[in-house]
Amino acid sequence: MPKKILVVDDEDSLRKSIAIMLRLRGGYEVLEASDGLIGVDTALAEKPDLIISDVYMDNMNGFMMIDEIQSTPDGAKIPVIMMTSAAQGAGAWKSGAAVEYLDKGFTLPQLLEVVKRILGE
Repeated sequence: MPKKILVVDDEDSLRKSIAIMLRLRGGYEVLEASDGLIGVDTALAEKPDLIISDVYMDNMNGFMMIDEIQSTPDGAKIPVIMMTSAAQGAGAWKSGAAVEYLDKGFTLPQLLEVVKRILGE
């Protein structure tokens, strides 16, 4: 059974590009959410193996979404990749769970490499 990845980003073209690449090149089952509120609902219902999220989104930003998900027993175990250009350097968020930051401007092959490493593949 393929690993399940949730991609959360309000930029449709980027979210869909990531989802297509993960499906075709990684063989993953990919779920998509267009904002943090939908991301929380999807993560808690589907229990993905990994969450890839933008930081800056309408309705609920990525930090708030991850805090909400990680406040649940199942959600606390889900590793996270945050796509951003500023938050890590600013020390904007600390978490007890595995959170990796990927600077925007990354290539899709670079993202796939990080995904495989985090999922132990």
